Amino acid sequence: MRCFLAIELSEEIVEELENLKKNFKIEGIKLVERENLHITVKFLGEVEEKTVEEIKNIDLSMEPVESRIKGLGVFPRENYIRVIWVGASNLVPLFKEVDRKLEDLNFRREREYIPHVTIGRVKFLRNRKLLKERIEKYRDVDIGTQYVESIVLMRSILTRGGPIYEVLKRWDF
Repeated sequence: MRCFLAIELSEEIVEELENLKKNFKIEGIKLVERENLHITVKFLGEVEEKTVEEIKNIDLSMEPVESRIKGLGVFPRENYIRVIWVGASNLVPLFKEVDRKLEDLNFRREREYIPHVTIGRVKFLRNRKLLKERIEKYRDVDIGTQYVESIVLMRSILTRGGPIYEVLKRWDF
């Protein structure tokens, strides 16, 4: 099954992200559904049932962290935008610790960590200039503070209407 580890967002942060997303209702951009907004800690990909059970048995509890959700960015680069995101501060140590704990199950460590909330994916662009203007306008956006007090193991079921996420396990800090 397709899985990832994530940080769920508070209702206040989701509400602010929803307000920001309204500025990116541009033809060719698929905005992330409200219920699917999250911070991915680690994408695991297709994982066998046995491995999912092993992941559930790892102790992923950590120290709570205060993260600032701010700053608009894009992947892979400004001249070829595929993903629009808002950054999340103070999370790299947590991401590294999760990576370290998953190494025993043969998950590779990430090369770099850019904690973020994806708010939209660019499918095609008719108006590149408009998107670049919006990105520039909201580059320094400050959404608010997210108190990170848990991590969840999510299953991602891909459908024609978009992914459906299901929480398989929660580690509270």
